[in-house]
Amino acid sequence: DITKLSVVFSNMKEGIVEKITNGGWGLVRSDEGIVFLNYVLPGESIAYEIKEKAKGILWGELSRIITASPHRITPPCPYFGQCGGCVFQHMDYSYQQKIKEDIFKDDLLRMAHFETEIPPIIASPPYNNRIRARMKAQPDGKIGFIRKGTNSVIPIDGCLLFPDKFSQFLSGWNHQTHPPFFFQLDILMNRDLGKVFINLAPPPHHPNEISNLFPDIQFCWKNTRENGISSLKIKEWNYFISPTAFFQVNPHQWENMLDTVESFLKPCEKIIDLYSGVGFFIPLLKHYAKHVIGVENTPHSVELGKRAFGDKNIEFLAVSAEKFHFPPADFILVDPPRSGLSPKVMKGILKAGYKKIIFISCASATFARDLKILQENGYKLEKLNIFDLFPQTPHFETIALFKRN
Repeated sequence: DITKLSVVFSNMKEGIVEKITNGGWGLVRSDEGIVFLNYVLPGESIAYEIKEKAKGILWGELSRIITASPHRITPPCPYFGQCGGCVFQHMDYSYQQKIKEDIFKDDLLRMAHFETEIPPIIASPPYNNRIRARMKAQPDGKIGFIRKGTNSVIPIDGCLLFPDKFSQFLSGWNHQTHPPFFFQLDILMNRDLGKVFINLAPPPHHPNEISNLFPDIQFCWKNTRENGISSLKIKEWNYFISPTAFFQVNPHQWENMLDTVESFLKPCEKIIDLYSGVGFFIPLLKHYAKHVIGVENTPHSVELGKRAFGDKNIEFLAVSAEKFHFPPADFILVDPPRSGLSPKVMKGILKAGYKKIIFISCASATFARDLKILQENGYKLEKLNIFDLFPQTPHFETIALFKRN
């Protein structure tokens, strides 16, 4: 149909990718405005279509690469471009690291008007680097991740980011004739045990059938959560972990992160660990402080932290950071979610006037926002390290030390 063809060609645009921005979006400048789209690389000449305009921003979709970057590679995953997880598999891993460093510098400059030398990102193996996943189900019971740009599920029979035992389970589950439906599956691989633990929600109607189908998997659900708890050793410390409790996802970076935090510490009286989870940093902090306070909103995580490290010198509080009353301390370590520090938490920290803040962040935009506020209130960024906890994605982790002037 000639009419339809003319419409398609009229929507097709051409441009050059200027850079990759926060979230992994390539930026193209056009006569109509700035266009953001995925799966491109800086310097590439591309053809694209405008798919949406929202609040003055244009969102595009890549149609064709006219001139490819030398860093472009063939993505190894068959789900790339459909799954909403990875958006960097089309570039070689060393270039991913440069892109993340550039994103961080751009966020600091754009949001905090702050320029500094960025240390090289600490690399991870590009694949097989995650031990935790949250998966959803289609109405037919097949499980996977959220399809990019939608709320629907794309079934996944294997993921290159996870251990082989994950993929074996996924393939076995999705190739059942009628897999049972679960709204959510929280999956965890215990590196020490070489075993997969899965929490099912809602609870199964016929638990024995599932256990018999996958005898190598340890299943648990509401009211049987104890079945999913296992012990894991990092350095000389034994942690308790479970599929429903947050734990740092990349085992290749655990010791790097602990070593970095340790380089910021000195013997002292008291340290506060805000958003402490199951206590990832607690045993290290205990080594340097006579009294450690762990603050965590999730009771299950607090329970695991107490079980692993509870003694008279460590106080675990099952309370949200917003409801915590900030006492005097020598250090405060904060590890907030992607949203960063809420205004109420920031106000509490500033009012307490801690001399040193160890700031751990998984979102560079909110870190830049919080850095600006801290600087405006007399804090100086003393040290900074960047960790690639999430290869193939635009996300990374930072650990920073702030000192009050």
